[in-house]
Amino acid sequence: MGKKIFSGVQPTGNLHLGNYLGAIKNFVKLNNDNENKCIFCVVDLHAITVKQDKNQLKKNIRETAATFLASGIDPSKSIIFNQSQVQA
Repeated sequence: MGKKIFSGVQPTGNLHLGNYLGAIKNFVKLNNDNENKCIFCVVDLHAITVKQDKNQLKKNIRETAATFLASGIDPSKSIIFNQSQVQA
């Protein structure tokens, strides 16, 4: 029986091997298990706990989402969304 999984990554602009090995690689594995129902989020509201340049943050949000896709997360199998775009 599959699992319902929700996880996210802050758009820090520091996507590196540690982010990939610690989170995104596992996201891909979870995504590829057809039993799982995955939701992956760019948690941009969590990133604004420190001062942010709005243009850089916007770029980092896109970079994080692009990394999800480039790493192999299939949006036809999992939901990928930007936290601040959900009003609730």
